[in-house]
Amino acid sequence: MKKISKVLLIIVTIIVLVAGVVLYVQYDNISALMSGMNTSSEDLAAQMDDNREKLKEEVKKYTSSPINDISAEDEEKLLNGEISIKDVADKYHLPLDYMKDDSRDTQDNSSDTKPESSNTIPETSVSKDNEKSIDAAISDGVSKMYALKVKYVNKLGELEREAIKEYSNLPKEKQDEASKYSIVMKNINNIAGLEKKCDNEVANVLSALESELVSLDGDTEIIQILKDAYQQEKEVKKAYYLSLYKK
Repeated sequence: MKKISKVLLIIVTIIVLVAGVVLYVQYDNISALMSGMNTSSEDLAAQMDDNREKLKEEVKKYTSSPINDISAEDEEKLLNGEISIKDVADKYHLPLDYMKDDSRDTQDNSSDTKPESSNTIPETSVSKDNEKSIDAAISDGVSKMYALKVKYVNKLGELEREAIKEYSNLPKEKQDEASKYSIVMKNINNIAGLEKKCDNEVANVLSALESELVSLDGDTEIIQILKDAYQQEKEVKKAYYLSLYKK
């Protein structure tokens, strides 16, 4: 097999099969399948980069704090096991805790709101404090989402490498389509489970952020922007892997 297809074959095949299994109940998989079959990998890679920049510009409207998404180059290195989640956390100043399996339940963050003071505070001071708190809350929430992205890209990479290693360790006479299919079938539930866990963790982060923004009388429009960006990224990534598979 060629280098790219060999590196991605197992994980791509799993995604193809998972997409087929849930095709009739998940729109993003239907759309990903159509895009992956009809769009080149180069165009899809460019689309991912474009989406990354668009989200960056959108987030800038809601927070002045710089937030760094992992680059496409480093994402590929992470997927291939060339860098660790700690390397990424250090380089992009993302919360390492949210890249680990024992990350705390983000829904508990809403309990950290400060008690109201009975003292009279000038309205302008309250407004400025609120603006700073809203800015910090959005920056923190987006950073957590980027950290979760790193977490699950890393997990996909681990599964991919394990599957490829298992296939490579088979005797030459057993390195065939039947063996690939067998290995893939063993990993379908793992892949589907990872996506579900990621969906849940992202939902928790966004729910906590929305609650905090409401308590601060902040604009919650950013929540839908982040939800849409998350769904779009999943769809385009699936399409990208599928486009590699068809080559």
